Amino acid sequence: MLITAILNAKVYQDTIGVCGADGSGCTAHPDKAPVCNAIRQGKLIPGANVISTYSPDVPPVLAKLRTHASTRQSLTICSKGPYAGCMTAPCKTTTSGHTECSCPIFWGIFQLTGAGAECTLGDGLVNSASYAPAFDVLP
Repeated sequence: MLITAILNAKVYQDTIGVCGADGSGCTAHPDKAPVCNAIRQGKLIPGANVISTYSPDVPPVLAKLRTHASTRQSLTICSKGPYAGCMTAPCKTTTSGHTECSCPIFWGIFQLTGAGAECTLGDGLVNSASYAPAFDVLP
């Protein structure tokens, strides 16, 4: 879980308090993070019966980017623009069995992983992306 993606302010603050701003205090035992308990108890986003854990920047990719300079060229830092933050977004299961999530749209700098990532999609579409401050400046 990317801590900066926690959409509940109190749970975010509680998680920072237990795990630290970079999450390092919970890496060995991730279930001790307050955000995990809030999700399990259905209290992260009131009214949601499912919580999205989707992020295009999966933890193994971020860890690899952090530790291997040769892979950092697969990180694209996009200047300020709109992006969907779907990790921890509230979702509901429809009567047809599909799940629909309401991902908030943010405006700011965001990062994308993968070769050929494009910051602007056109046709009114926005990337599902994230923002990890540790990747603002690459050495």
